[in-house]
This record gives sequence, C-alpha cells and structure tokens, in this order.
Amino acid sequence: MSVAFSEAGGGPYLDVFGAVMNRAGAANRESLPAAARLVADVVAGNGIVYVFGSGHSQLAALDVNGRAGCIAPLQVIFDPTWGRAELVEGYGETLLCEMAFGERDCLIVISNSGTTAAPIEVALAARAAGVPVIVVTAIESSRSAGPRHSSGQKLWQLGDIVLDNGGAPNGGTGPFSGGGTQGSTPTSTLVAGALLHEIISEAVFALAARGLKPPVYRANTDAGGPEHNARLRERYVGRLKTVP
Repeated sequence: MSVAFSEAGGGPYLDVFGAVMNRAGAANRESLPAAARLVADVVAGNGIVYVFGSGHSQLAALDVNGRAGCIAPLQVIFDPTWGRAELVEGYGETLLCEMAFGERDCLIVISNSGTTAAPIEVALAARAAGVPVIVVTAIESSRSAGPRHSSGQKLWQLGDIVLDNGGAPNGGTGPFSGGGTQGSTPTSTLVAGALLHEIISEAVFALAARGLKPPVYRANTDAGGPEHNARLRERYVGRLKTVP
C-alpha cells in the first residue's frame, strides 16, 4: 500500500495524509493479509464480521456497511451517542445487548487511543465468546498512554491481529511542514477506513481464489443490482440488525 502526494500538487493535508498512509501500509504488511484471511474464513464459514468504531471511528465502521463493493455478512455495532459515553464503564456491554457473537464470527474494533472503556469492553466480550478480534489503533501513542479502564488493559493488548493507523495522539499527525498547530491534521478515521476497505478487498479476492462466490453488494444502478442485493439480504435475514 503506497500513497504519494507531491508538495506542489497535494497541499498540506494531502501531503501529511499521504505520509501517514505510507507509514500505515508499511507497518501492516503482515497484519493486513492476516486480517483479510480471517475475514475470508469467517465469510466462507457463514459467519458474521462485526465492526465497532468508537467516537469518530464509527464513521469508518459505517463506511463499510451495506454499500456496493462491501460484503453482506457485516454487522456494525452502532453507538447512538457517537462516543459521548465511551468513557463510561459498562457502556460497551450495553451496546451488545442485542448482539450475540457466534463461534464462526469475528470482530473488528477501531479506536485511535485504544484506552476508552467502550471499545475495550466490546473486545473483551468477543474474546469471552471465543471470537477472534482485529484491532485498528494508534500503536505508538496507545502504548505510551496510561490505561483508563479498570481492567488495566488497552485495546491493542486484546487483539488477535493488530493494525497500526500510523498516527499520533488524538488522531493528529503534528504541525504542517510550514508551521501550524500541533495535531491540526487528523488522519485516524480516514486511515482506519482505508485499512478496513483493504481487508475486505483482500478477503474478497481470497474467497474468489478458493472458488467461492463472495457475497458482495453491487451498485443499485447496475443492471440486476437491486435484485442481487435483495437476494444477499435475504440470505442473512434475521442475523443482521438494521443500523440507524
């Protein structure tokens, strides 16, 4: 994975984003294929890929939900407070009250800090159910931060597969090259979204290589697209909850 923007043709944010995306690509050369293999195994085994994003990271989770080019057996664990209650212990368990992890499933959890209660509790619940966990977080800043959950754990410690978003604390990357405000170039959500799409894309190719037909949504503007998507939704009816 490589993204390159020139200073002349990019602009301050695009230059920073390109650098962070390149760091994330380099850092995840082994973890991305591993995550894709796990997702492919889950889909091939008729399981569900659960995705939870804490705070702004919920945007990354929603970006792979029910859209053309993404897999149908995917369930976003939706937080109606959009992270406002993520520090409240016990809230993560509440978000799972209508969810039931199964042995064929997996969970992807996205949190830049990896220290707040909600993502840690969602990951702990999955592990207790024997479900493998993929984590997307800012490794460097998370390791240097003190734990904020009573378990004393951070999200990266709970992942079977851990992906680094390449970012700095608070989702920022530092000042612009020409000066500016520290942390003024947030990248964590966009990078997390790119990593999720990479995982799904690689998983789809892996499924096809196994001779399986990946359950991927098509654009409704494509000929036969609406009918194809309706058949996919029927295939997983009763197993997926509607996301607001």
